[in-house]
Amino acid sequence: MKKYLHLVLFLLVFASFAQAQGPASTANWFGYILPPNPAEYKYISFTMQDLGAVSVASDVIPAVTTATFADGYVWSVNNDNGYNICRSNFDATNHHIEAPQVMVAGVPYVNDMAYNPADGLVYIITGEHLKSFNPADPSNIQDHGVIEHDGFNLAIDMEGNAYMISSWGEFGMLNLSNAQLTVINPIDLPIKMAFDMLTGELFGVYYGNLYQLDPNTGAYTNLGALHDGGNGYDPTCLFMAYSSNPTEFTVGNLNYRVNDDHVSVTVIGHVDGYEATGDLIIPESVSFGGNNYAVTTIGESAFLYCFYLTNLSIPNSVTTIEASAFAYCQSFTGDLVIPNSVTTVGYGAFQICPGFDGDLIIGSSVTEIGDYAFNSCDGMTGTLYIPSGVQSLGGNSFGYCAFSGIVVDPENSVYDSRNDCNAIIETSTNELLTGCKSTIIPNTVTSIGYCAFRGVQGLTSIEIPNSVTYIGENAFAFCYDLSGDLTIPNSVETIDAGAFFYCEGFGGTLTIGESVTFIGDQAFRNCSGFTGAVSLATTPPVLGDDFGGLVFENFGYPILVVPCGCIEAYQNSSWYEPYGLNGFNEFIEDCTAVSEVSGIVTTAYPNPTNGLIKIEAENIQNISIFNILGEKVYEGSAIGDVFEYDLSHQAAGMYLIKVETTKGVETKRVTVL
Repeated sequence: MKKYLHLVLFLLVFASFAQAQGPASTANWFGYILPPNPAEYKYISFTMQDLGAVSVASDVIPAVTTATFADGYVWSVNNDNGYNICRSNFDATNHHIEAPQVMVAGVPYVNDMAYNPADGLVYIITGEHLKSFNPADPSNIQDHGVIEHDGFNLAIDMEGNAYMISSWGEFGMLNLSNAQLTVINPIDLPIKMAFDMLTGELFGVYYGNLYQLDPNTGAYTNLGALHDGGNGYDPTCLFMAYSSNPTEFTVGNLNYRVNDDHVSVTVIGHVDGYEATGDLIIPESVSFGGNNYAVTTIGESAFLYCFYLTNLSIPNSVTTIEASAFAYCQSFTGDLVIPNSVTTVGYGAFQICPGFDGDLIIGSSVTEIGDYAFNSCDGMTGTLYIPSGVQSLGGNSFGYCAFSGIVVDPENSVYDSRNDCNAIIETSTNELLTGCKSTIIPNTVTSIGYCAFRGVQGLTSIEIPNSVTYIGENAFAFCYDLSGDLTIPNSVETIDAGAFFYCEGFGGTLTIGESVTFIGDQAFRNCSGFTGAVSLATTPPVLGDDFGGLVFENFGYPILVVPCGCIEAYQNSSWYEPYGLNGFNEFIEDCTAVSEVSGIVTTAYPNPTNGLIKIEAENIQNISIFNILGEKVYEGSAIGDVFEYDLSHQAAGMYLIKVETTKGVETKRVTVL
């Protein structure tokens, strides 16, 4: 007589998965219960963390000897009018298994059955024989041979390694190709076994108790009893069915989540989390549970703060790179290649990845680039190329970068880089969205957008054309390399918050055009290098104060030159700050300035200068030079088109040079270092 023949109502296969990078399994285990009285099978579920929390559904299931889960269904063998292989639809969310449908009738008595994720087959033990069938063709049952000492309880791990308990009380490994059992050790309980698909640990049940087994030795530990306090059941006979297709799983060193289409997956992280090292090679497809999935998405924050990953390879199957997917992966090097399959690069996807030191290659299918997508990838110094398909470009997508040039595909219908300007311009609005160190702003641009040049390295000077009416928030913030003078042309009406925040490299004069009506919070905060300041606006522009103002906090020069007759207006406005810490403590009238006369072309260079200044204009007649206090330091007649003067004996600062010609009078401002 077979040692365990009377104990055949056990099976355990489980398959929910913990969050990627989680410390332990949180799998829900689903199955049936055979209560002592009445003798009817019911569906139950419980969790690893609370073995006593067993819930019982109302489904009455026909007498079943064994079951497993494969191909999205519960597969079972029942002895209702003979042994039959059956298939049932399974709804894990609502704890419901539909009535079984007979797939193969009149099979031999089945001791156990288990699904093999490695080859997608269901293996069954029928007394002495090991057999298998494909869930797609269950009637085609293959015989793999005779099992010595009869097979009793079967478990198969994710790699296809099979473990068995024989009816003689032997625990060992079963060769699925030839049914040969390699005994590891004797075992004194006929524990029904299954593997945790996340951790690889082996578990089992016997008379209502849960056990953990060592697959290397067969040793077991009792983890506790399963109880159903709410309904009074004591599950002395229990077999389990895999809850559903896995929603999350691990293959190799990457964690995945199955997408709603059930044929593709999202990469959700690395098994080593933040401590991951080495190359990150994402595959085009991955196999799990007998299914092959295309890798189509890099999930949100999947590799966030993985500081130690060094090289990145994204396959041509990926269509979406979600928000912060690779943010702060600071050790990535080489080129960053966004493959042609990708359509969307999400918010901050590669933010603060300064280690990339090659080219940024954006695939031809990309249509959307999110805010901050490549922000602070300052190791990239080549040319940024925007493909024709890009239709949506987020704010500050390329801030703090060091690109040497920018080219927009001429076929792009939304953006352009007109006149070889080395910038991205929104065609319909004429707004410059992104610039680089070699940008020349075209005179057709009407606005400079949010963070357009924020943190751009190597940008030493910028000329804003007289077509611009709006300078956006943080447009030039943290452009540390800007130097010399800064002139806001007369066309500009608004300078938004933080527009030139922390541009401390400026060493000349700030000239604010006559049409400016509003300057936002912190627009010139910490521009500590300026040596002069002029406002041409007769009405003091309104200064923003939403975030404490601080428009001119730590500005380099506390004296402001204003139009003639405007000192009182500025003195009584928020421009005035008695200590010059967040504004100006002194105002000087510029009553020498006159409106520019058409036809006069005057140049003064070098500017700034160490002393020697050269003035060029047609038919110069007289030159007058004034310091910032309005004092005349030089006046004299001149003949010809060139005049030179040495200001090295004067104090450093800003000087006004009044140039009188036969066509009229023009005033120039120069800075002496």
